[in-house]
Amino acid sequence: MSDTTENMKNVLPDAFRREHWDSLFRSKTYTDVLWHQTTPVKSLAQIETFARPDDGVIDVGCGASLLVDNLIAKGYRNLCLLDASEASLQIVRDRLASDADIPEYVCSDIVNFNPTKQFRVWHDRAMFHFLLDATERRKYFEVMYASLLPGGTAIINTFAVDGESACAGLQTMRYDQKKMAAELPEGLQLADAEDFVHTTPKQTAQNYAAFYIRKTF
Repeated sequence: MSDTTENMKNVLPDAFRREHWDSLFRSKTYTDVLWHQTTPVKSLAQIETFARPDDGVIDVGCGASLLVDNLIAKGYRNLCLLDASEASLQIVRDRLASDADIPEYVCSDIVNFNPTKQFRVWHDRAMFHFLLDATERRKYFEVMYASLLPGGTAIINTFAVDGESACAGLQTMRYDQKKMAAELPEGLQLADAEDFVHTTPKQTAQNYAAFYIRKTF
């Protein structure tokens, strides 16, 4: 382990995540990372199932994903992009060009996010599985609960139990339906779950699980 990595891990977790992801998005071409999707078919289908174009959607840990481009093309306008990395959000702003003023951009670590409005759908393509600390996971769900409208839906995608144990130089947690249900606090209920496969830009397969969580009151 390098001295730089060791020093970063000695700072607060939220600061470490900010520095880690900023460094990654400044040093790599975002279309080459293993989680990149030229067309995010799965996430689009998930969101379209639970949100109409005039509904509010927050994409948590959005990175530089092309999901927002596709949602805008489908008529979605009430969009919020949240990521710990300002570098990733700037990539999206630059890429969207004349559409850059459509989404709201929030640079914040998830555990420090204070929502000022509520959304019909919370979408997490692959951020939750990086939260190794139980306290941070509890905070994640507190923020999720505050961010969702009553009856709203959270979509969390993670590595499945037979999926990757690390990604982007970080360890990950892996989940199945039972394990995810055990994490949920009162007011959030696991409504459905499914497994799916993500094909990386290198044409390798990664096993994921999708969890659909309803805010019950």
